Amino acid sequence: MSKNIKKIIGAAGLVSIWAIAALLIDDEIILPSIYRVGQRIAFMAKETMLVNPILTTTYRVLLGIFYSLISASLLAYISYKFSLEDYLSPLLSFMRAIPAISMVLIVLFFTNKNALSIIVIFFVCFPIIYENVLNGLKSIPKEKFELAEIFDLKSSKIFKYIELPAIIKSILFALTLAFGLAFKAGATAEVIAGAAGGLGDLLYMAKLSFEMADLLAVTFIIIILSFIFESLAKYLYKIFGEKYA
Repeated sequence: MSKNIKKIIGAAGLVSIWAIAALLIDDEIILPSIYRVGQRIAFMAKETMLVNPILTTTYRVLLGIFYSLISASLLAYISYKFSLEDYLSPLLSFMRAIPAISMVLIVLFFTNKNALSIIVIFFVCFPIIYENVLNGLKSIPKEKFELAEIFDLKSSKIFKYIELPAIIKSILFALTLAFGLAFKAGATAEVIAGAAGGLGDLLYMAKLSFEMADLLAVTFIIIILSFIFESLAKYLYKIFGEKYA
């Protein structure tokens, strides 16, 4: 049995459990049916209620990941070149260990609510990108540097043809892990801070009005967005991974 068929069977099992549970509970405030959630998604899409929230949250996620990607990659390269890994280890351990909710509340003291999700996404994704880039650089075969020395390549050439490909490949792999966390952290920050315009804002409004169907509908949209960007990152990783193997 192929992996895709197993995934389909697993998904069908989850849908069946949800459908049976909704029938048994028979209370839409607690657990609405799949059909009801689908209705709400269709209604929101028809009324264009989702366009701005999707664009706003996606913009914040991409901006947070972009800042994280640039700074984490640069720090990883500096750490690799100057053997700073052990010095930076406590900082990375702290960033990995701090609970997302604590990070949201701490950062909220120092910034406005609309910038909060970008900053939280930055901190969530930073360790993932840093560690992947650093490990990618450390895993470069020594033979490549020995050949570069034999042919007397300049530092710029070594970076372009040996180190940069490893960095790109590592970044793309890191993004396959980072997007899922980024959307979750971003939506959480939007809900807690009451950031206007994003999907987290829709989640918060659904909670206030006890609209479980809307809550689940928006949650599914966040999951779908995360899946789309993760799949794109995996596709790019597959292409460039083979190119820079």
